[in-house]
Amino acid sequence: MVNTRNSSTDPTTWTVFQTLLSDMVGRYVGVRRLVAIGAGLEIVGVGLGVAGPFFLKLVVDRLDKGGAGATAVLCVGLFVAFWALSNVIATWRLPYSTQLIDRLTERYTTRAVLTSLPEAADGREGDSGRMMGLIERLPYSLTIVVDGLIWHAAPLVIQLIASLWLLAGLIPFYFAMILAVVLVAYSGATWLGAIHHQKLAAHANTAAASASEVTSDVIRNARRVVLNGTLGAEIGQIREGLQFKAAANRRMMWSLVGTSILQYGIVGIGLTGLLTMAVSDVLADKMTVGNFVLLQAYVFRLVAPLSGFGFLLSQASVSIANIRDILAFNSVAETDAFQIEPPAGAAQIVLEHVNFSYGPGLPGLHDISAVLEPGSFNVIVGPNGSGKSTLAQIIAGGLRPSSGEVTISGQNLATVARQDHHRFVLYVPQFIGLFNRSLSANALYPPSRQTEAQLAMLLSEWRFHDTGRAIDFGAIVGEQGERLSGGQIQKLELARIIGVKVPAIILDESTSALDPVSEEAVIRTLRSRFGLDTTLVLISHRQRLAEMADQVLFMKNGRLVRNGLHEYLLRDSAVYRQLWA
Repeated sequence: MVNTRNSSTDPTTWTVFQTLLSDMVGRYVGVRRLVAIGAGLEIVGVGLGVAGPFFLKLVVDRLDKGGAGATAVLCVGLFVAFWALSNVIATWRLPYSTQLIDRLTERYTTRAVLTSLPEAADGREGDSGRMMGLIERLPYSLTIVVDGLIWHAAPLVIQLIASLWLLAGLIPFYFAMILAVVLVAYSGATWLGAIHHQKLAAHANTAAASASEVTSDVIRNARRVVLNGTLGAEIGQIREGLQFKAAANRRMMWSLVGTSILQYGIVGIGLTGLLTMAVSDVLADKMTVGNFVLLQAYVFRLVAPLSGFGFLLSQASVSIANIRDILAFNSVAETDAFQIEPPAGAAQIVLEHVNFSYGPGLPGLHDISAVLEPGSFNVIVGPNGSGKSTLAQIIAGGLRPSSGEVTISGQNLATVARQDHHRFVLYVPQFIGLFNRSLSANALYPPSRQTEAQLAMLLSEWRFHDTGRAIDFGAIVGEQGERLSGGQIQKLELARIIGVKVPAIILDESTSALDPVSEEAVIRTLRSRFGLDTTLVLISHRQRLAEMADQVLFMKNGRLVRNGLHEYLLRDSAVYRQLWA
């Protein structure tokens, strides 16, 4: 099931509307001109629509009194012209509202991705399936809320007030009052129905996000599913998620049916009484036929858009929930006005009493202190689950210690903005995910400063293709680099980082897929290229690399048991000897 964000800082429904309205007129979004043009067209269209039925009344009055046909024809022409123009203007507004939706979609999508990607990179709180579902539904949600509700709200209010005012001046005042009461009652029923519907909509939105998460998770792991013969079981999970989503949608739709019955029950009773009274007044010569036509024209002209608005209000519940979830990711912290400059050369990395916990009952780190000298080659070793990768991520700033601190050449890494961590220390994971782009685009991915010619020479030296054939840098590598072997992916990434200038580099088992000969050749090249300008940290299970290290950090049960040269640890530590034995 998807993890929903229930933080007290998550936006409410009212906050959603406030944010949308603010961004629609905010200078930084650049949509105020679109809003002004669209609103102006909408108001002109409303004015034409309100004035149109008045000409129809004149036609009926002239015909009722046996007046001139030419005047009647003119009034009919004006009525039709006003009706046609109001519809043309309504369509004319659409390009501007579409641009508005696109601008808002761009703003919220980029900010949400900017906020959620660091969580996804940590691999603990990230939820790319849920985020993709929210982003995919965002344009439609904005269309419903912005174009369907906010954009039409002001023109609809103007239309209601103008129509009631015009009716009150032409027919007995109590007819306008009765119509106003009917419309208010209808609006109240719609609002109450929408409140109930929104609760069900939030549940449906969560169910939809959960179904999207499960489906995307299965698709991302297609190879694991198929090779293990679990396709049927995974399809069952997808089906279960979709059925849960369908049940939530059914409850939501039945709430719409109940709201609709209440809405149109009120309107039906109110309009029946209103028009019956009007017919009675016409028969008693208290109202002209023209005024009766005017009354019924305005009645149905007002009820029609109001009913559509009420339906949108109910439908908008899911959309509001979707936008609210997107905005919950939009709390991007403002960056500091100044940037902390990284050290000019290789970093001295100091760990002081570092502790870390993933939670009760889960392994962590306990009181780790060590110094990694500038330009040194350090290898972290230890059995599986000893905390090696956790320590590497803490050194790289991906995880923050529960207590203690990590300093890079005297700079506490916790005080460095997250987007600047890579300028101090670059972290390369064991499982490197490549973009579904060309081999060249992945190999030259920033902040690498390599050229394609330098890459070709390096990869040939490392035998990227065991046949020695030329490397096609234009070849598309597939999702996550699936068209390459694990060793090729790691060679490509290691060739890339040789072109990166950074004080420290952490390789978290980033050579694990290489054969021993290739691995040693790669490490020698890295040490030769970086020289004393970069402090190199490698997690490995290979004794040969430990022998090459300036310092070995031996981890066990989340503790730094010993550190020093490999030969000294072999001589002084029975536990260390047992690791290699």
